[in-house]
Amino acid sequence: MLLRQSVRWILPLVAIMMLATSCAKAQQEDPVAVEVVASATDYTQIVSSAVAVQTKALRDKVVGSGTIQGQQEVSVKARTSGEINTIQVTLGSTLQKGDVLIELDDKVANLTLSQLEKQSENAQKELGVNEQLYAKGAISLSALNSSRSTADGLSAQLQNARNTLSNMSITTPIAGSVAEVAKLVVGDLLTSGTQVARIVDLAHLRVTLAVGQSQLFLIKEGAKADIVIATPTETITAQGSVSAISASSDSRTGSWTVYVDFENPRVDLIRAGITAQVTIYNADAPVYTLVPNAAIVDRNDTTYVFVAQNNTAQLVEIQIIDQFGDQTAIQSVDPAFNLSDKKVLVSALSRIVDGSSISSQGL
Repeated sequence: MLLRQSVRWILPLVAIMMLATSCAKAQQEDPVAVEVVASATDYTQIVSSAVAVQTKALRDKVVGSGTIQGQQEVSVKARTSGEINTIQVTLGSTLQKGDVLIELDDKVANLTLSQLEKQSENAQKELGVNEQLYAKGAISLSALNSSRSTADGLSAQLQNARNTLSNMSITTPIAGSVAEVAKLVVGDLLTSGTQVARIVDLAHLRVTLAVGQSQLFLIKEGAKADIVIATPTETITAQGSVSAISASSDSRTGSWTVYVDFENPRVDLIRAGITAQVTIYNADAPVYTLVPNAAIVDRNDTTYVFVAQNNTAQLVEIQIIDQFGDQTAIQSVDPAFNLSDKKVLVSALSRIVDGSSISSQGL
């Protein structure tokens, strides 16, 4: 009898406990429904971040990095052979156009030139006499042509001898600083074609960039550019411009070469070979209404943003025009709705529905 009464009380109690567990589980598995109800009945506000919509160009610049070089760089090589008499070039020295780097022994060159000058002078005199004789019919045309050929040949040899003597002084064809110097000593025999030094014009510099196809269409010759060089003690900036764009991509890398030229703001500090950050500006970039990528919401195959209106989320259907980096260019599907002066929500979007009550520091 006692057992039957216990069972009679226990069974209703178990049924009540199972019903309570089922309700709690339903609430856990469907939080959206709870939040929708809370939002609709204004029981709670959803915390979200809001940012202002921007009106500006989307693809207004290209950023890259490259190595600084001189706009002019030359490898100075010996044009004739000879024994080194003096070496006047040192690593890092600053030179003017025409400054002497190395002097070669010119004794043989001077003797050769002197001899050819006399021979050429005699040949010109002989040619003058033969022209007079030919005019009188005293010699044949063949003899005159032979005399003329001899004079011309000696004249060419004389010019070569003068060039050889001039090349005994090896000079720099540009103004600049010495980047490399060959290991030579006085008394060495320098042969024609040997590199003596490399000269770099540090006053006028260039950064070479490699850009992809998407960046290529944003760059034009003459476009303004900012150059930033970071050093351990300071950051140096300069302004430059795009001087050239390659007509074809590199077959190995698939990228295009872009030259950005600028004047060296610190000749005493900035050298060739240093890495620089370059920003090239696209002055023709169109202006759009921009929002962060995080503001874009896709629901039911339609794209929206949530606009913050008086602590309420308003769902606005939009069309994406372009996307670059972390920004998206959009326009409202409703042409009467102006997005430019609005703020859009960028967080907790999965919990927000049209009309949700929101709280944000950005509002």
